[in-house]
Amino acid sequence: MKSILVESEKLELIERINKLTKDTMPFWGTMSVSQMLAHCTVSLQLAFGEIIPELNEKFLQIGRQVKDRLFESEMFTKNVPTTKEFLVADNKDFENNKFILIEYINKYSLTDINDTKMAPHPYFGDMTVKEWGMLIWKHTNHHLSQFGV
Repeated sequence: MKSILVESEKLELIERINKLTKDTMPFWGTMSVSQMLAHCTVSLQLAFGEIIPELNEKFLQIGRQVKDRLFESEMFTKNVPTTKEFLVADNKDFENNKFILIEYINKYSLTDINDTKMAPHPYFGDMTVKEWGMLIWKHTNHHLSQFGV
């Protein structure tokens, strides 16, 4: 599984993000491109503990069951519901949302692989730096594919 902790794989995502325009339309789903960028930033904010998820034992139980298979493919299934932390209303500033996402990706790529202070995920609970790096890559890849880049 690719990861934003691998420089070439991180740069691939950033290159794709930079191909987006404020008028890029999704192939599926209801988010605008600006909302998608803000939505992808949430996963990084969660990893850094800047957003504290509401941990729901039902979601965590399901997440623990599927976590082993999480990194078997590079894409999520289309139109999968998300937790409230990932719901984004921000549809205003495409360029700023793009800048912020790239800044967070770059910041995360500098994270020490041995750091044990990563925040929990709302579905998967405790995750390592490596797991977060792969999940962020997978999540961002999924949404960039949603917008055709």
